[in-house]
Amino acid sequence: MHIIVFIRELSLGGAEKQSLLLTQGLKQHYPVNLMVWSNKTIAPRFADYIERNQLPVIFLEGNAFSKIRFMYRFFRKNKVSHLFNFLLLNNFIGGMVARLCGVPNIYGGIRNCEISSSKLFLQRVLHNFVSHKTIFNNRSGANNFKNKGFSEKKIVVIHNGIEDDHYNASTAPKRKGEDFVIFTAARFLPQKDHYTALKAMVILKARGVRFKYKLAGYGVQETLLLQWVKDLNLEDSVEILIAPPNLMELYRQADIYLSCSLKEGLSNSILEAMNASLPVVATDVGDNRYLVKSGYNGRLVTVGDFESVANEIEALIKAPETMAVMGKRSKDMVNENFSNKAFVKKYLELIEKHR
Repeated sequence: MHIIVFIRELSLGGAEKQSLLLTQGLKQHYPVNLMVWSNKTIAPRFADYIERNQLPVIFLEGNAFSKIRFMYRFFRKNKVSHLFNFLLLNNFIGGMVARLCGVPNIYGGIRNCEISSSKLFLQRVLHNFVSHKTIFNNRSGANNFKNKGFSEKKIVVIHNGIEDDHYNASTAPKRKGEDFVIFTAARFLPQKDHYTALKAMVILKARGVRFKYKLAGYGVQETLLLQWVKDLNLEDSVEILIAPPNLMELYRQADIYLSCSLKEGLSNSILEAMNASLPVVATDVGDNRYLVKSGYNGRLVTVGDFESVANEIEALIKAPETMAVMGKRSKDMVNENFSNKAFVKKYLELIEKHR
């Protein structure tokens, strides 16, 4: 038995991190390699993770033909039994090569709740005719695609895992006079709807609430975000952090996590916030409802409703003891339902079922 985890690249992203966690978990049980299509972008955090854990990683080299030829020969020589693809490129190239090599267990990967019509057609073909199963990391996406012609019997849902506890977050109430820190970690893309978050900050500022909003990420809206902060007169209240190297420390320093996304699959950033013992205010999209139980470990709000976002954040700030209790509940939920151990266990069960 030999297992391949196949990812497009190792840029900073949720799918990329999950591929690393899966490889690390599986290598304790089976021969496994993480195969990476492109080595042009390797996030420093991931390079460090690979080195620390001595992960067996293969970076494909040369042009597309050379890479495909190497994959074909490697699959045949090592008698690959299970292939876990993570994204569309992997589903297509990995799936086709694995079919040619007779790999008996080919798993596609879909990590969004919605995709464009052009990608939808190709993913449907790959799911129904190439992959033996497709793993969704979110229930909302699985239900959505099932209604769009994806074979239901080939759908498997495995939620993302989170690294074992690497936070020392405090759940102690904020000391009098300190600003509360609201934090978001997300790519600077339209679907993240950062403008709604900024509009909520305008309301909080007008009400005299003491806060600091830190928004960390990178992407095409970087210049636009900086302009919005200026236009909304938020320069003294909002800090835009471009691809910060200390992301984990920013989670530790925060009091509340905020996500205003228009759509999500399963949010890795919300999982990270919960792991850092933070209460979460998030839009009711994708699988957020499985992560955030409104009134238990945070609040869910309607997409685009910046007034509700402001109201929920203000309510938490006015009740720091409640905030601390909700943060502890977030941490407990991660330990019980979204730990890396539980994540790997589900993959191991799948492998054992289809040896």
